[in-house]
Amino acid sequence: MKESRTFKVILIVLALPLLFFGGWRLVDPIGFYTFTGLELPSTAGLLSEVRGTGGIIMFSGLVVALGASRHSWSRTAVVLAAVVFLALGLARLLGIALDGSPGKEVIQAMATELALGSLALFAFFKYGDGKSSA
Repeated sequence: MKESRTFKVILIVLALPLLFFGGWRLVDPIGFYTFTGLELPSTAGLLSEVRGTGGIIMFSGLVVALGASRHSWSRTAVVLAAVVFLALGLARLLGIALDGSPGKEVIQAMATELALGSLALFAFFKYGDGKSSA
């Protein structure tokens, strides 16, 4: 990846929501879902699943943040950000197609995830140097 201050800022912008929302989902899943307009029953199995997802999202944010501070991690970071955000957004889109509208908060989250995933793809192609990372 080409070194650029703008690219580092983009990685930070991508890392922050992953860290914040992943961490929130990990430590307070009921509060997180209440914020999104959904009710989460407090059963141990379901809470564990939500915390697990939060951990993956938060850890992804740590890797993306690492890419902003260590150039050798920047390609991995931007690809991971694109995969995580686009997977979340496209999975929600599939959910809408299969299950119906989940409510405005979830639709707003989906739009944000798709926008951030698109930003990550833009950064990958704009700042990629065309060299293989292998």
